[in-house]
Amino acid sequence: MAPPAVWAADPASETLLPQPAAAAYRGRKVVIDFTRRGPQVTSMNVLCRPGGFERREFHATRGIVVIDGESVWQYLPERGVVLKRPAHGEGGDLLRPEQLKRALASYEVRVVPAEPIAGRPSRAIEFSPRQENSRPRRLVWIDAETGLILRAEVYGAESRHLVRLSVFEELDYHPAISAAAFTMQVPAGVRVITSGAEPCLDPAEAERVSGIAVGLPAYLPAGFERQCIRARRQRDYGEVQVAFSDGLSLLSLFESTSFREPAADPGSSPQVAVGPAAGLWYDLGLVTGISWRTPAAYMALLGELSRSEMQKVAGSVRAQTELSSPPAHP
Repeated sequence: MAPPAVWAADPASETLLPQPAAAAYRGRKVVIDFTRRGPQVTSMNVLCRPGGFERREFHATRGIVVIDGESVWQYLPERGVVLKRPAHGEGGDLLRPEQLKRALASYEVRVVPAEPIAGRPSRAIEFSPRQENSRPRRLVWIDAETGLILRAEVYGAESRHLVRLSVFEELDYHPAISAAAFTMQVPAGVRVITSGAEPCLDPAEAERVSGIAVGLPAYLPAGFERQCIRARRQRDYGEVQVAFSDGLSLLSLFESTSFREPAADPGSSPQVAVGPAAGLWYDLGLVTGISWRTPAAYMALLGELSRSEMQKVAGSVRAQTELSSPPAHP
């Protein structure tokens, strides 16, 4: 058997992805989180139509997410609310060429043997971090004809164990779809909470909106770039979120005027040094968190990175220009 193909950091290697086909589909999807005490299984029905339309119905919680091309509606029965926000290109699980191009800078990419998933021919791609034990390894099976992600496996940055699995168990292309499927029917007595658009800002504008002196990291792991800075202010509470990505893994820095503790497992918050400050670790499954306080703000860093990399990023945060430059925004 021939060895798996290894792709160099060359934009031409995007050709390993099939040309995305605009196809509607209906399927049943399962997501399993192995990071908690015992696997946590989420099962859902998914309905998708080209143009940014999607509906997800969660079996256990009876929750619903509807993307209507303009807005994302999320019904949370346990809270009795529907959250509504502007859509940002959501809809359809595709591995996009721009993601692959960016990932090539920090992952070794291999095409590995594949088998049909949900009755569909697939192509399997392995993403192994070039910097060992710095971030998760991923295996992604994509539909060989449409580019839809059929199965994805994520392995821990340090444990190397499988921590998250998502897979289509059933899939039907070109189903009969009613336009009403992509309209959120708000149940009687349920409150709709609407949040407006939050544009990407430069640091100075984020400081003006939030009232916080924005800190930025001087160190980022290879391949990570700043994607967006968002800021908000409600009465006496201000918050800034700085989002980074390497094309696959995510990293977010939160800065706020008061502390909101992450929903971590009880007893999972040992202390950690963050520069001259004392911080706390949080085990959030695939995501690792650190919180600490500076004279200017409460800080929290959440990311799909190893603890050593998280500590280096957190310790480098300061109110100066960071290492990565932001992408151009229209």
